[in-house]
Amino acid sequence: MIKTMEILAGWIWDPVLSLIYIELGFIFLFLTRAIAWRKSLPVFLKIIGSDRSASGDRMVSHKKAFFASVAATVGIGNIAGVGTAIHLGGPGALFWMWVSALFGMCFRMVSTYMTIRLCPEDETSLSFATPMIYLEKYMTGIWRFIPQLVALLLLISGVVLYNMVQANSLAQAMHNRFDVPNLFSSLVITLCVGIVILGGLQKIVDYCSAIAPVVILLYVLTGLMVLLFNPVQAINGLGNVFASAFMPYSIVGGVTGYTVLQSMQFGISRGIFSHMSGMGTSAFLQGANKENPSAGAFMSAITPFVDTIIICSVTGLVILSGSDWQNTTGAHLTVLAFESGIGSFGKWVVVISLIAFALTTIAGFAHYSERCFKYLGGKKVIWYRTVFLMVTFLGPFLNLKMVWSISDIIIGITIVFHLIPLLYVTLKHNREICTEMFDFAEENGAVQKHLDFS
Repeated sequence: MIKTMEILAGWIWDPVLSLIYIELGFIFLFLTRAIAWRKSLPVFLKIIGSDRSASGDRMVSHKKAFFASVAATVGIGNIAGVGTAIHLGGPGALFWMWVSALFGMCFRMVSTYMTIRLCPEDETSLSFATPMIYLEKYMTGIWRFIPQLVALLLLISGVVLYNMVQANSLAQAMHNRFDVPNLFSSLVITLCVGIVILGGLQKIVDYCSAIAPVVILLYVLTGLMVLLFNPVQAINGLGNVFASAFMPYSIVGGVTGYTVLQSMQFGISRGIFSHMSGMGTSAFLQGANKENPSAGAFMSAITPFVDTIIICSVTGLVILSGSDWQNTTGAHLTVLAFESGIGSFGKWVVVISLIAFALTTIAGFAHYSERCFKYLGGKKVIWYRTVFLMVTFLGPFLNLKMVWSISDIIIGITIVFHLIPLLYVTLKHNREICTEMFDFAEENGAVQKHLDFS
């Protein structure tokens, strides 16, 4: 069964879906005039320094939504996911993770913009702050099943895949490095997650936005310290990333160990698992604000940049600069890499980050999947939360290869049924999106003149 899932996941991503994702990325980049790349950072800096609070149980300020979104996005994928991508796809996989994130900025930007633009007045609406809001409006007739299908896929992703992968990777890392029993890890993880998700959206947002900045800064600074202490290895590792992204990478004895398609497959798939762009998850937090579609869209576009271009890059280069990445994988590989670079301090920073990242991602997806559960007609939220926590508890005891393979399959299906409809929506609103976002950027000092569409 495990082998079958691995073969199916490989068939989907190597290279069919990887190429589709890249092609769609170029199309979105062209349609939006690359504004996500050109203007997101200056607008983000302006908004983050002058953000106002939002009111309402389901309303979240842009600043809190950003930190909560980053916290939910930055997870095991940034530690274990990078390790498995490099182990399975070679150094070039990191390059393709960057590519997925850069295109992911465009996907997230448009998804968030349309979510806020079509926001219903009633905050209790089942589609409020979800990608289903624009799918409902434009996927009609024979395509009316798509909003329900996307909601179901996100529900499965939240309850089973992201939940299990985070819990499993964290427990395995604790067991491998400190011989902590999986049962103990399982109980502690489940208890912590239960305390947070039972408090609802505001509790999740407050928890994630408080923890994320501190832990991310600690992790990134520690990783940079490792690279500064090993400059030659770090430069060689960076060179290998670019070299093996476009040509086969040989292992000992001159045997070809990693092909370009392998690098692309695992780089794109693990990149999406890490930053979640193209799946519609950006709508759940950044979309929970009626203030301005452009503001939410710019803030949302920065998330994959922080997640992958910054954090995953640090992880990947540390791994390539000093650890045995060909024979070790997952979170254990990252722990070894940091430990070999600066000793036990590096190991403890990774362990602390693992715990924080895993818990914030599980909490974030608990909210995403709960919204999908309600959208699909679920009434008894307490039963949903009970099942979610049961899956969290079981996660550490399951086969990780099976979970990763199923994750790749479900994410692949979600990408197809969300991104292609989103492309249709973008084509219909392209002029509006570009005009309003460039106007907003100009108002906030990011551009000096309007974009000419004539």
